[in-house]
Amino acid sequence: MTISIKNKINWLITIIMGMGLCMTLVIILILIPVAGIQAILPFAAFFILFLYIWLWNTFGKTILTIEPDRILIRYKNKLFTQPRIFLKKEIHSVSAKDFAVEKYKSGVRYNISWSGATYSVVLINNNREEIRIVDWITKDRAEEIVDQMNKKY
Repeated sequence: MTISIKNKINWLITIIMGMGLCMTLVIILILIPVAGIQAILPFAAFFILFLYIWLWNTFGKTILTIEPDRILIRYKNKLFTQPRIFLKKEIHSVSAKDFAVEKYKSGVRYNISWSGATYSVVLINNNREEIRIVDWITKDRAEEIVDQMNKKY
């Protein structure tokens, strides 16, 4: 069984990163004939960083594949990311958790979302550690994914 979760697009980031991609590409193309490779390296690094953020924000998808003995998590259109594999015998439970307020040793972090997308789907392993597999979705979508996973789990 496969569950596909599309990222919610932040249009401000998409527009700003798109302009950043265009600007760094133009700078790289102009600097290649004039300067040389060493002058291009910082701009190439920024280009890759902008491309990484822009691709994931605009076209990113999390694909959960539930197999009889494991759960495979792939992040489509996220550069430099390997699939994550969790064996079912190592998973205690799957749940939805609200991260509107996150508590740490050193304080508290408030996550504000106008759309209510502060929930995550969390795998709890046998050591009772939480592993977030799908982030920043609404409560209804998180509970729907957990129900689908528990049916096949």
